[in-house]
Formats: sequence, C-alpha cells, structure tokens
Amino acid sequence: MVMGPPLVVGLVLAVIAGRRGWAPPLWVALAAGAVLRLAVMLPAANDPVVPYDFGHDFVDAGQAVLNGQNPTMHLREGGWHFLPFLAYVLAGQLKLGEILGLSWGIAGRIVPVVADLVLIALVAKLAGAEKGNLRAFQYALVPLGVMVSALHGQFPPITLVFAVAALVCARSQRAHAAGLLIGLSIACTHWSVLIVPGVVLAVAGARGRLTVLGWTAGVPAAFLLSGSVFLDTSLSQLPELAARIMSTRPVVGDWGWTPLFTGGAQAESPILGRIGMVVLVLGLAAAAWWWRRADPVDLTLVLLLVFLIVTHRLGAQYLLWPVPFLLARPTRAVWPAITLASLWAAFGYLRLYEVIGVGYWASHPWWAYSSFIVIAFLVRALPWDRRVATGQATTKATTSKDAVPAVE
Repeated sequence: MVMGPPLVVGLVLAVIAGRRGWAPPLWVALAAGAVLRLAVMLPAANDPVVPYDFGHDFVDAGQAVLNGQNPTMHLREGGWHFLPFLAYVLAGQLKLGEILGLSWGIAGRIVPVVADLVLIALVAKLAGAEKGNLRAFQYALVPLGVMVSALHGQFPPITLVFAVAALVCARSQRAHAAGLLIGLSIACTHWSVLIVPGVVLAVAGARGRLTVLGWTAGVPAAFLLSGSVFLDTSLSQLPELAARIMSTRPVVGDWGWTPLFTGGAQAESPILGRIGMVVLVLGLAAAAWWWRRADPVDLTLVLLLVFLIVTHRLGAQYLLWPVPFLLARPTRAVWPAITLASLWAAFGYLRLYEVIGVGYWASHPWWAYSSFIVIAFLVRALPWDRRVATGQATTKATTSKDAVPAVE
C-alpha cells in the first residue's frame, strides 16, 4: 500500500512518455528517478521483512572484509561466491553507516541507488542524441530498477553501470576504457560475461578487440589476487577460491521450465542444475549464432533476454539486466515485456516476501508458473527484425548484383 502506488505511477508515466514523445532535460529524469527511489527506499529501510541476502549475506560479507577475511572462504555455502569487489563496497557501506549513524537499511542501499541514477544518464548516452532524453526519462520511472536498487539493495545496477558505460566507450572506439569497464563489471558478478561479445564487437580492428579482452581478463584477475593482499587468502588458496567463485547453488523451481519438475516449489536439485547449464549454454550459443551480424547493442540485448528465457534459476533482480539495452534500442514488444516483468517482480518483492509459513508455499507455485507468461513476452521482445546491423545490411545491398535493399 505504501510502495505500490509510486511504482504504478512511474510505470504509467513511462508508457505515456513513449506515446507522447516526452523528452524532458536529463536533470528532470534524474530528479524524477531520485524522488521515486527515495519514496521506496525510506519505507523499505523501516520494513522488518527484507530479502535474506540483503539482511544477512551482504552484512556478513562486508563485516568479513572489515575483519580481514575473504567472505567467499568463510561464509555459508551460497552466501557469497563472488570476487571481493562488491564485498569491498559492502564493507564501505557498513563503515559509512557507522560514521554517519545510518542503519543498514539506509546505508546498504546507497550504492545501488546511486548506481541506478547514473544508469539514467548512461541510457541516454546509449540511446543517442535523438531519443536519449526520452529513454533516460523512461528508465528513471521503470519499476524494475527502482525495486532492485531501492527496495532490494541488490547489485545489478552496479554491474550494469560498468557494462553500459563499457558499451558506450566501445562505440566511441575507446578500447582501453571499454575493456577496463567491462572488466569491472565482470568483477562485480559472473553474468556480465554475456555483455563481453557486444563490447568486443563494437570496437573496430583486431588490436582494439585484443585490448578489450586483455582488460576483461586482467581486472577480475587483479581482484582475485587482491584477496592475498588485503584479505586472509593465501596464494596457495587461490585455485580453491576461484573454484568457489565459479560455483553456483542449483536452486530451481522459481521460474520457467523447472517448476514443471518441482511442482512450483523452490528446491535445490543438482540434476536439474546440470541439465539447466547444458540448456543454457546451447540456448545462448544458438542465439549468438543467429544474431551474429547484429548491432553489438542488439546482440547484448539478445544474450541477456535469451538467458532469462531459458535459464533454470532466477532471482527477480535478474529481470533488470536487459532493461537499459531494451530501452536504448526498443523492439515492438518492449512495454508489454517490461510491464509484465515489473508486475512479476513486484509480487515477489511486495507480497511474497511478506508472506510466511503456509501462505508462502501456497502462493509460490502459481507465482512460479506465471513466469511462463512473462517469458512469452520476453520472446516477443527479441529483435527478430534486426539480425543484421544497419551498416552491414546497407553494404550488402549496395554491393549485390541486383542492388535490392536488404529487408533486415
């Protein structure tokens, strides 16, 4: 009742803005985004019910760093299995909260909210001068970004800041900056490897692309080694640390095809996890081949959407991944997809987390099965008519024997 109305108003305004072509100055989008995120962040900070990772795992990871420990080696299985980059951020937020006298409910959401505000400006850059202000205004109001940053305090906005900035730099042929930024994105979380192909292809020439790949590998490696400098990880433990970072718990049953095998219940299934990884790799490989000549931003959008479509495990925050790219280069089904994804995530954030005991398990199955509706619209949102980049299509058309313009 408190958070729902602002989110609905934001979504409605974003849709109307697209219909009427509202394109206010960037400062208006930033102001609207800040107000909306504060309207959700402040009541969320006082809500006794919070996502388990925000209330426990993130605090434990930050505290471990402050104690000189590597959280990946000391916390519960599945509690933290990332490079220490974001653990350093969490430690900084904890320390800031102590200095300013802020509760974790406020301090723990500061960096995700700031990152999501920076994304507003980056979406404008990615969309280009003609539509940039409109797309920035729409991103400022989309409920997914607001919920993930201001309610959940999760990491996707931070990861996306580096990833979108990397694509912006790659398109302007700043290879070193693009490589550094996508390397930082990967150092945040594993999934941003899906954005690497688009960043690499956006840079012209073999030398530039090798530069991007060098930074992409070097930055995460530096953060891996930092555990031996700043934390209690010895050099001999680095192989074990890397293995833990690459591992994931096979938690299934929340989304897509896995509820068909779990009855809509959340479960930990190594068998479905192994099958799911095969399905995921094959699906991504097929999509990468089908859109191999697409614009780099379209290729990035495709890989992120296909991940969501075929994945065997998902948290509601994952749904934010393709949104900046989907707004920068919208497809015909962009708003049905964003609207349904927002509604699906909103039920999980605003209702399912509030239900305990029998009520939770009664609500979870139909919530999990309803993901098929969202997935159907994510499939529709794929850029089916943009398999070939505009420049490639033009070149092909003008050099062909009959000079017939390429339909794609």
